[in-house]
Amino acid sequence: MEGIILYSVFSLIIYCNKFVHASDCDIRYNIREKEEVKIADCKNKGLTYIPQNLPGDIKILDMSSNRLKIIGNNSFVNYRYLQELYLSQNQLHYLSNKSFQGLHKLTLLDMSENILNLSTVYSAELFHPIKNLTKLDMRRNMPQPTDFVTDYNYPDHAFGILTELSFLGIDMMPLPHFGSGFGQMKTIKELHFDSCFLVRLSNETFQRFSSSVEQLTVRNCRLHFVATEDNALLPFPKLHVIDFSGTFMHLKRALQLLHPYHNANISTLNFGHVSDLSIDSKDLPYVLTITSDIVKYLKTICVENLDLSENGIVDYEPGSLLSFDNPECLLHLSFKGNRFLLLTEKNLNDLNLFFHGTVRLKSLDYSYNTVNYVIKNSVTAYSDYNCSFHSCVVLPKSLEKIDISYTIANSGPKIFLVIPKNNSFTYLDASFTKVTTFLLFIEFRLETFICTGGGYEYSYNLMKYFPHNTLKTIAWKNGNIGGGIRLHGNRLFQYLSSIESMDISENDIWYFPDGIFKPMPNLTYLSLKLNLLQSIPLQLSDQTKVKMLDISKNLLTSVSSTIRVWADKMQELHGMALQLNDNAFECNCDNIDFIRWIQATKVNLDSRSYKCKLSNGTVIDTLFAYNFLYDLFADCKNTMWLTFASTLLSTCVAFLLLLVAYSKRWKIIFSIYGVIRRVVERKVRKYYQYDVYISYEGDIVIWIKDVLIPKLEEEWGLTMCIKDRDFLGGTSLADTEVESIQNSRSIIFLITPEFLSSRDCLFELDRAKYEKRNLERIIVITKDITITDIPIEFSYIWNYAYLVQWPEDQDELNDIWRKLRMLLTDGFVVKN
Repeated sequence: MEGIILYSVFSLIIYCNKFVHASDCDIRYNIREKEEVKIADCKNKGLTYIPQNLPGDIKILDMSSNRLKIIGNNSFVNYRYLQELYLSQNQLHYLSNKSFQGLHKLTLLDMSENILNLSTVYSAELFHPIKNLTKLDMRRNMPQPTDFVTDYNYPDHAFGILTELSFLGIDMMPLPHFGSGFGQMKTIKELHFDSCFLVRLSNETFQRFSSSVEQLTVRNCRLHFVATEDNALLPFPKLHVIDFSGTFMHLKRALQLLHPYHNANISTLNFGHVSDLSIDSKDLPYVLTITSDIVKYLKTICVENLDLSENGIVDYEPGSLLSFDNPECLLHLSFKGNRFLLLTEKNLNDLNLFFHGTVRLKSLDYSYNTVNYVIKNSVTAYSDYNCSFHSCVVLPKSLEKIDISYTIANSGPKIFLVIPKNNSFTYLDASFTKVTTFLLFIEFRLETFICTGGGYEYSYNLMKYFPHNTLKTIAWKNGNIGGGIRLHGNRLFQYLSSIESMDISENDIWYFPDGIFKPMPNLTYLSLKLNLLQSIPLQLSDQTKVKMLDISKNLLTSVSSTIRVWADKMQELHGMALQLNDNAFECNCDNIDFIRWIQATKVNLDSRSYKCKLSNGTVIDTLFAYNFLYDLFADCKNTMWLTFASTLLSTCVAFLLLLVAYSKRWKIIFSIYGVIRRVVERKVRKYYQYDVYISYEGDIVIWIKDVLIPKLEEEWGLTMCIKDRDFLGGTSLADTEVESIQNSRSIIFLITPEFLSSRDCLFELDRAKYEKRNLERIIVITKDITITDIPIEFSYIWNYAYLVQWPEDQDELNDIWRKLRMLLTDGFVVKN
């Protein structure tokens, strides 16, 4: 506790990438434009006030994500060198006229995501001390209005003083009126509107703004249909970014707004989801066929990035959607989320001209298009890709990325898109895609292949054509890889020799055959999430470059020592992240080393405390188990000597076998082995009170006394626990039985006719099932009873029990004694 108090009292001042602690804020230094900038990082500290004891020479103050409600007078006068101030994500509702007094050097002010009302907060005096601002962001402050029919007058008397502003982010009211003060912003370049409640965009809306604006964003106006007038954007002749995405005005009306930009150069036109079923009407139907008249302005524009996604497009006429005067300008094109077939016979000429002209096109997004109507002259079954018999369209060599995910076309024309030789094509997303014919690859150069869903067969067959040195990333989720493993075994990944990142989550995988990861020596990231694995595959221990393994949401009960050693090695080599959450971990005697490893390892785990189940079914977590290790597992057997025995005997066997190979002195060699074995056995037995616990009932006790005891104790030197002889009077019989079974290496059930009706013997059977991991041997001896009469309760232990049928023929007795001796005297050797 003293160390903690001292740490909070003394301030630690360290330069460059180190920190200072003062008033709960972190002071750090960054290099900007070869100049050292001091930053006060106070975000997410729960502060309700502006700290007054920060260094006076800070240039950046981040107060975002706190609990500020007001900014009083002179709150920042101590920080006159401040250049950037971040107040976003607070609860600000009041600013005094002198809130920003003294901040004459401030250039950036972010007050987004508060509750500041434009009508009541902003005064001419407020911005006067910071009139040199170049960026002001106050978006997402205004609540949803109740009046949608009255003009809303923005406080231009307050904003007019900000003549140096180049960036303005503000909320858009239903019927906005911007006064003459906004015209004083002669250098403004970016104008962004958020919390958009717009209902009408008229020719006068932006009339007072400077013509210097180059970027205009009016996004997500969804409460009402936004009525537009064709010349609404006329005040902005220099626009090169127009973003109306998510503003419901209909695609037809949005494209009419491009009237002022005939033959202009525009970098980005984003009209994604400007049509919506909620604004469907007879004049502006949601189900839209693109005509040449609709795109008459768009086709003249030299545009680089064009987004027409989610607009209800079901078809396009020749000379419309793909007819551009300057197709060479296009870099990125999105038709995502519509319902039209890109390849049609009637538009074959348009397709060829378009792709022939788009010599700079880098990405094409045709995802989430569903065509469920019948196409004339369609092909509904697979046919060979052959341009001699079918129509083909050759895609540009510049194309790098195609996304056709979630595209369904149950019937399509006999047209094939061809990826030519010497292409730049490196990314294909065909997740959950169902098309009869689509792409013909002349030459593969793929680096990223996403094939989630739809089974593994298509992807597996396609990968045969991948060159072995290009594909780096594959996402193969929900593709029945488990079935592929059962069919192809360790050959499933044979074509993925260059893979670095693989995601095969959600595939019902419950095992991996040996050598399956061997073809991928460069594997770095592997996701096995949401499968049925009961253990981390040991095959991964041969991989040397894995930095990230996600095996969360499986059925793991533990992490084996082999994998733990491997993960620690990966961490030491290059860093290692391991995600283990949401598994079926057990907190029991066998997992003590794993519980300790979770807290000790340097591997970057996603948690240091995982849920686990105790042997009695209680759910705790591994951190609790670690903290109370000796209390929870006090009854666990000491495994140190068992581990020592296994290691020593294995080493001895290997060494003696070498001696056998080069020596003929067999007797001497095996005498040495016998001595070592007896020493180890005595050491191991010190940790058990008994070698054998006998469970029996009835007159069999006479046979035990006259036959079994002389053989096991007098001849073989074993210690037996016999309840009629060794149990003390006055103590609980059940408690004594539990303790005796816990302290025994092995247990023998003598099954006789009397055993069948003994509740006490069935209790001992339940304890044997509970202690099965601590018992070296569970042996069932049947005497004077047939196997078919063995109680059904024994069916739960047959997988790890040994059955001995006591013979009536005395000639077979010697073999039975030899078998029993091997089980009882060599048990610890066999087990380890």
